[in-house]
Amino acid sequence: MGNVVAKIVMFSILLNLAAAITMTAVVDIDGNKVFDRTATAGFSTDDADEYGDTFQTELEKSIQPAGSLDDKGDQIYRVLDMMSLGFIYRFVNVVDEYMFGFVNMLDNIIGPSLDDDVRSIIFGAEGNFGAFKIMITISYILMGIYLFTGKDVVENS
Repeated sequence: MGNVVAKIVMFSILLNLAAAITMTAVVDIDGNKVFDRTATAGFSTDDADEYGDTFQTELEKSIQPAGSLDDKGDQIYRVLDMMSLGFIYRFVNVVDEYMFGFVNMLDNIIGPSLDDDVRSIIFGAEGNFGAFKIMITISYILMGIYLFTGKDVVENS
Protein backbone atom coordinates (compact mmCIF):
# COMPACT_ATOMS: atom_id res chain seq x y z
CA MET A 1 0.00 0.00 0.00
CA GLY A 2 2.90 2.36 0.69
CA ASN A 3 3.96 2.14 -2.93
CA VAL A 4 0.52 3.28 -4.08
CA VAL A 5 0.50 6.17 -1.59
CA ALA A 6 3.98 7.20 -2.77
CA LYS A 7 2.84 7.19 -6.39
CA ILE A 8 -0.25 9.26 -5.58
CA VAL A 9 1.78 11.79 -3.60
CA MET A 10 4.43 12.09 -6.32
CA PHE A 11 1.71 12.55 -8.96
CA SER A 12 0.07 15.18 -6.75
CA ILE A 13 3.34 17.05 -6.27
CA LEU A 14 4.10 17.04 -9.99
CA LEU A 15 0.55 18.08 -10.89
CA ASN A 16 0.57 20.92 -8.34
CA LEU A 17 3.99 22.14 -9.46
CA ALA A 18 2.93 22.08 -13.11
CA ALA A 19 -0.26 23.99 -12.32
CA ALA A 20 1.62 26.58 -10.25
CA ILE A 21 4.18 27.12 -13.01
CA THR A 22 1.35 27.43 -15.53
CA MET A 23 -0.44 29.96 -13.33
CA THR A 24 2.76 31.98 -13.06
CA ALA A 25 3.87 31.73 -16.68
CA VAL A 26 0.63 32.24 -18.63
CA VAL A 27 -0.03 35.96 -19.01
CA ASP A 28 -2.17 38.05 -21.35
CA ILE A 29 -0.89 40.68 -23.75
CA ASP A 30 -0.67 43.29 -20.97
CA GLY A 31 1.41 41.02 -18.72
CA ASN A 32 -1.40 40.20 -16.28
CA LYS A 33 -1.69 36.64 -15.03
CA VAL A 34 -4.56 34.76 -16.64
CA PHE A 35 -5.16 32.27 -13.83
CA ASP A 36 -4.82 34.80 -11.03
CA ARG A 37 -7.50 35.11 -8.36
CA THR A 38 -8.13 38.69 -9.48
CA ALA A 39 -8.95 37.66 -13.05
CA THR A 40 -12.56 38.48 -13.83
CA ALA A 41 -13.17 35.46 -16.10
CA GLY A 42 -14.80 37.58 -18.79
CA PHE A 43 -17.01 39.53 -16.40
CA SER A 44 -16.63 43.28 -16.17
CA THR A 45 -17.92 45.66 -13.55
CA ASP A 46 -18.89 49.29 -13.94
CA ASP A 47 -17.67 50.29 -10.49
CA ALA A 48 -14.05 49.17 -10.59
CA ASP A 49 -13.09 51.24 -7.52
CA GLU A 50 -15.82 49.71 -5.36
CA TYR A 51 -14.86 46.22 -6.57
CA GLY A 52 -11.36 46.60 -5.15
CA ASP A 53 -12.57 48.10 -1.88
CA THR A 54 -15.02 45.32 -1.06
CA PHE A 55 -12.48 42.54 -1.45
CA GLN A 56 -9.72 44.12 0.59
CA THR A 57 -9.13 42.11 3.75
CA GLU A 58 -7.07 42.73 6.84
CA LEU A 59 -4.18 40.64 5.51
CA GLU A 60 -3.91 42.71 2.34
CA LYS A 61 -3.41 45.97 4.24
CA SER A 62 0.09 47.23 4.87
CA ILE A 63 1.82 46.00 8.01
CA GLN A 64 2.09 48.63 10.74
CA PRO A 65 4.10 47.35 13.73
CA ALA A 66 3.84 49.25 16.98
CA GLY A 67 6.58 51.52 18.20
CA SER A 68 7.67 55.13 18.34
CA LEU A 69 9.48 56.68 15.39
CA ASP A 70 11.37 59.06 17.67
CA ASP A 71 13.53 56.36 19.27
CA LYS A 72 16.33 54.98 17.06
CA GLY A 73 16.02 51.53 18.66
CA ASP A 74 12.32 51.41 17.86
CA GLN A 75 13.04 52.35 14.23
CA ILE A 76 15.43 49.44 13.85
CA TYR A 77 13.01 46.97 15.44
CA ARG A 78 10.18 48.36 13.32
CA VAL A 79 12.11 47.74 10.09
CA LEU A 80 13.15 44.26 11.23
CA ASP A 81 9.54 43.43 12.17
CA MET A 82 8.27 44.53 8.77
CA MET A 83 10.99 42.55 6.98
CA SER A 84 10.36 39.36 8.95
CA LEU A 85 6.56 39.58 8.67
CA GLY A 86 6.81 40.23 4.93
CA PHE A 87 9.18 37.28 4.49
CA ILE A 88 6.88 34.93 6.40
CA TYR A 89 3.84 36.12 4.40
CA ARG A 90 5.65 35.66 1.07
CA PHE A 91 7.01 32.25 2.14
CA VAL A 92 3.53 31.00 3.09
CA ASN A 93 2.15 32.26 -0.23
CA VAL A 94 4.87 30.49 -2.21
CA VAL A 95 4.29 27.23 -0.33
CA ASP A 96 0.55 27.53 -0.93
CA GLU A 97 1.06 28.34 -4.59
CA TYR A 98 3.42 25.46 -5.38
CA MET A 99 2.13 22.73 -3.04
CA PHE A 100 -1.53 23.32 -3.88
CA GLY A 101 -1.21 24.78 -7.38
CA PHE A 102 -3.80 22.59 -9.08
CA VAL A 103 -6.39 23.23 -6.38
CA ASN A 104 -5.71 26.99 -6.58
CA MET A 105 -6.06 26.86 -10.36
CA LEU A 106 -9.39 25.04 -10.10
CA ASP A 107 -10.53 27.54 -7.50
CA ASN A 108 -9.63 30.45 -9.76
CA ILE A 109 -11.32 28.90 -12.80
CA ILE A 110 -14.54 27.36 -11.50
CA GLY A 111 -14.71 28.85 -8.00
CA PRO A 112 -16.42 32.12 -8.96
CA SER A 113 -19.29 30.21 -10.57
CA LEU A 114 -19.95 28.13 -7.42
CA ASP A 115 -22.14 29.08 -4.49
CA ASP A 116 -20.15 30.65 -1.64
CA ASP A 117 -20.84 27.80 0.79
CA VAL A 118 -19.87 25.12 -1.73
CA ARG A 119 -16.74 27.03 -2.70
CA SER A 120 -15.65 27.41 0.93
CA ILE A 121 -16.19 23.68 1.59
CA ILE A 122 -14.34 22.51 -1.52
CA PHE A 123 -11.60 25.11 -1.88
CA GLY A 124 -11.60 26.95 1.45
CA ALA A 125 -12.15 30.62 2.14
CA GLU A 126 -10.24 33.44 3.84
CA GLY A 127 -7.13 31.43 4.64
CA ASN A 128 -8.97 28.25 5.67
CA PHE A 129 -8.27 24.95 3.97
CA GLY A 130 -10.97 23.33 1.91
CA ALA A 131 -11.58 19.61 1.38
CA PHE A 132 -9.12 19.30 -1.51
CA LYS A 133 -6.27 20.99 0.36
CA ILE A 134 -6.96 18.93 3.49
CA MET A 135 -6.80 15.65 1.51
CA ILE A 136 -3.55 16.70 -0.17
CA THR A 137 -2.06 17.83 3.15
CA ILE A 138 -2.91 14.50 4.79
CA SER A 139 -1.27 12.62 1.92
CA TYR A 140 1.84 14.82 2.22
CA ILE A 141 2.01 14.15 5.97
CA LEU A 142 1.58 10.37 5.53
CA MET A 143 4.28 10.30 2.87
CA GLY A 144 6.59 12.41 5.04
CA ILE A 145 6.15 9.99 7.94
CA TYR A 146 6.89 7.09 5.60
CA LEU A 147 10.02 8.79 4.24
CA PHE A 148 11.42 9.73 7.66
CA THR A 149 10.58 6.58 9.62
CA GLY A 150 10.35 3.91 6.94
CA LYS A 151 7.06 2.71 8.46
CA ASP A 152 3.83 2.79 6.54
CA VAL A 153 1.16 4.23 8.83
CA VAL A 154 -1.61 3.27 6.39
CA GLU A 155 -1.03 -0.48 6.68
CA ASN A 156 -1.18 -2.54 9.87
CA SER A 157 2.26 -4.04 9.44
